[in-house]
This record gives sequence, C-alpha cells and structure tokens, in this order.
Amino acid sequence: MRKPFVLVMLILACALTGCGHSYHWTQSHPDYRQVPYGDLAIAGTENAFVLTRAAWFAKKLEISTDSVQLKVTSFCEQVFLDELKRAYPSFTRIPKEIHKAFPEESQKLDDRIFLKGHIPEQGVVVKDSEGKIPPRILILHEFFIGTDLKRELFFDYALIHNESADKKTSKNLSAVISYTLWDNEKQRPLFSAVDEVQKSIITPTMADMESLIRTSVQQIRKNMYAGVVR
Repeated sequence: MRKPFVLVMLILACALTGCGHSYHWTQSHPDYRQVPYGDLAIAGTENAFVLTRAAWFAKKLEISTDSVQLKVTSFCEQVFLDELKRAYPSFTRIPKEIHKAFPEESQKLDDRIFLKGHIPEQGVVVKDSEGKIPPRILILHEFFIGTDLKRELFFDYALIHNESADKKTSKNLSAVISYTLWDNEKQRPLFSAVDEVQKSIITPTMADMESLIRTSVQQIRKNMYAGVVR
C-alpha cells in the first residue's frame, strides 16, 4: 500500500528540485580554440532589440506609449555598441544592408532549444563598413528586454506557444539574448548561445537599463571565453 504513496512523493520531490528538462544553452564548433581579443565586428544590432511590456515601461519611465519602443531600444543599442567598443580596440560594424541579405538559418543548441538568425552564406566573405574583412563577427540575433523573462519561453519549442500570465509587479529587469560568433575566414559558426540576465529593480530607470545592457555584454564575453574548446 505504501508503494503508490512513495511514488507520488518521489514525483513531487522531483518537481520541486528541478528534475525536469535541463537545457544546453551554448554550442561550440570543435575548432573554436581562441576567443576574439583585440578585434571584433558586430552585425544585427539595428533590428535585434525588442522591448516587451512596452505600456508598463512607458508608465514607469515616463515616456509616451507611442515612442517608448523606439527610444528604449535605440538607447540600449547604443549602450551595447559602446560597451563592445570599450572591450575591442579594433571594433567595426557590418552594414545593415549586408546583414539583412544573410539567409535566415536555424541552429540547434539542444533537443528542444533552437535559435533563428541571419547567417552569412557558405563561401561568402563579409566586409565591414570600411571594406575590410574582419576575422570574427558577432551576430546579434535577438535581444529581448523586459521583466522576469525566462529564456525557455522564447527558445524552447515545446513552450513558446504558452501564454504568459498578466503581471502587475516585477522583481527583475531582464534580458534574453541570442547570438552567434561567426568565423568569417572559414565561413562557419564558432559559438552560439542564448543568455539570460536578471537585475533586481524597484522602479526601473534608464540607468537600470544601461546597467542591464552592460552586464549583458559582459555575459556574452564570459560565455565566448567559456565556450572555447580546450
């Protein structure tokens, strides 16, 4: 008689301790042996940034609902670029028109985790805005900004159609970012990842937004280091 009870308790314990699906949020190419140090090119920032809960942020930041999306995402894009420039002395950008021409591809990071993004064609070398050929390109696919965001709700194909509950309060300012480090010399993805960043907030400010973006860039750099195949 105790067996069903024990089984139920084991199931409950498993649910409480997180025995569900565990994800792989990064993927490295076997030849990914060295992170970019002094030079890096960036692509995709023009269209990657998306502000969720725009009406909520408009009220909290005291920005009109009509313009909050553009103002916040433009601000965040510039902070993102500035933080990369601080880290890479030889920093360049891939023109928007060139990035838009990349074919859209899906990359599988896990059995249920897929990311989509515009990736250069095989055999095509990409030039930056100065006409030079950068050896590595960081391609930013998507950068979601919101509150209490969970990356599995954006990238787990078994969960992305679930409706999120309406929220009245928020504990964290969040970013969910997908990106690929591209080998421009051998035309292949060296490292791909989906990051999640959480920052505690009371009432969000633009200074909080700036801190979130800078922390996100630092997280991307840490993951690119951690992803090197030893």
